[in-house]
Amino acid sequence: MNDNRHIFYLSKSTHPLALLESLMISSTEYAIIATDLDNKVVLWNKGAELIYGYTCHEMLLNELPTNLHKKDSIGKNFSYLINSPTNSNLIDHTMHAVRKDGTLLPVSVTVTPRINKNNQIEGLLIMTREITKYIHQEQCRVALIEIAHLVNSNKPLDEMLSKICSTISSFLETSLVYICLFDPGSNGFYINSCSSSCEKMRQHSCTYHSHEKDVPEGKKGCFYTYTRLTINSTDIKNHDILKFINENDFSNEDFSIIHIPLTSDDSLLGILHIVVTTLRKDFLLKESQILSLIANEITAGIQRRRLVEEIKDYAENLEKMVKTRTDQLREKDAQLIQSAKLATLGEMATGIAHEINQPLAGISLITQGLILAKVRNVLNDKLLFEKLNEIIEQTERINKIIGHLRTFARQSDQTKKEIDIKMPLFDVFKLIGQQLIKRKITVETNIEENLPPILADHNKLEQVFLNIIANARDAIEELRMKNPDKKDGIISINAYHRKNTVIIEIADNGIGISEKVKEKIFEPFFTTKDVDKGTGLGLSITYGIVKEFNGIIEIESKEMEGSKFIIKFPAI
Repeated sequence: MNDNRHIFYLSKSTHPLALLESLMISSTEYAIIATDLDNKVVLWNKGAELIYGYTCHEMLLNELPTNLHKKDSIGKNFSYLINSPTNSNLIDHTMHAVRKDGTLLPVSVTVTPRINKNNQIEGLLIMTREITKYIHQEQCRVALIEIAHLVNSNKPLDEMLSKICSTISSFLETSLVYICLFDPGSNGFYINSCSSSCEKMRQHSCTYHSHEKDVPEGKKGCFYTYTRLTINSTDIKNHDILKFINENDFSNEDFSIIHIPLTSDDSLLGILHIVVTTLRKDFLLKESQILSLIANEITAGIQRRRLVEEIKDYAENLEKMVKTRTDQLREKDAQLIQSAKLATLGEMATGIAHEINQPLAGISLITQGLILAKVRNVLNDKLLFEKLNEIIEQTERINKIIGHLRTFARQSDQTKKEIDIKMPLFDVFKLIGQQLIKRKITVETNIEENLPPILADHNKLEQVFLNIIANARDAIEELRMKNPDKKDGIISINAYHRKNTVIIEIADNGIGISEKVKEKIFEPFFTTKDVDKGTGLGLSITYGIVKEFNGIIEIESKEMEGSKFIIKFPAI
């Protein structure tokens, strides 16, 4: 039989053109098969021999095997197309070719009826192309997309790299994938993650060497990778990692390790290792740009995670520094508030002494009366008990004054509680009430019943109200000095709520404040009083306390007519 017979006759009545015949003879990428009406092979080219493993002598004039193709483990037979009612059927399938040795090869198969010039079916024309390369490329493409997704996720570095190893192993159908990261501190590599259990593999380590003579034989593949920054491969039998994995998993076929450097701006971050069969290794090395893209994604992920960790560490350290500084400032603020509070008490010392002197004077008079009654022999039990009870009342009055002084002078903690605004407001008059009476200043109050509580600190609120009322007292006194005819002094206090806000208004008919002074009135150390009469901290501290409790403080004033402080707190 003529050896060329397998590459031409489609039928006796139709001879191929010389050019078509030449193309069909030389085609090795495509298997071209033709059958007649009896499903016997009349054409079997060189490409068919390469893909299916059968020679033309084995196939020509023999019936095309029904099990030559499989799809999802089911044999595919295309002979039904010969009897199809239409002549325009074109079938395009992705399936497996069953080779002579029984192995399966992924192929794309196109089948169409052969039509003669009389528009009659003469058989089938089958064109087959091996698609292993394209499947591998698609697997790499999908793996690259999944890796990019992992890199852009919020997973921690170790988890990200572990999932990347599993992704590469799954999509590329490789046996083992692991990543070694470079540690400049120890000048060596350590296995960070792998596609399977890493416990035993983590015992493997690799020192960075600058000279090949210093490198152990089982680590030279890695040496060439990290010194040349190029992709290399090593037979797994010659690599040191074999000591740390199950050798039985790699005994049936020839396996190699592909080493891909993970670099950034010529600096080495680590090495990606992929353990594959020799067949798969040849494909991956030919498609090295895919491996480079995967390595670039991994490198970007490592850099991003490390940058995030650095920023996180910096933020934590900064947060600690800010917290420490904030605590220090709060302590300073607390000390400043306490100092201002004690200064206020010092300014009111005369008035407080008068508050205490009054009950003391009463006790003195009662005692003298008892002595006189005794001398005159008119002291009886009823009178004695009556006068002793009066002494007890005066003593309790002194205790309340001193107790309140002690409470007010105590440094406040940072705890906020539900406060009825009336309580700290009225407590102010335990300290300053007698002074106002002595200076003939009338206090008018209009406090709404059932005011909602606010979240604050009693002691600090009392300090706010004390500062404002003390300033009102001084403003009235200053106006009297400039205008001796001004006799009446009035401080009016209104407290009410609107929607979710509690509002306190404290007004006086004192000297008033100029527009220029109003702009600076809440600034620390700003005062219009004489040096020995004010620290300039009262209203500044008042402003700070109001803000601390999420409040607002405003001022309305006209010179020579008086001032009004308006304080607003959110109700709870």
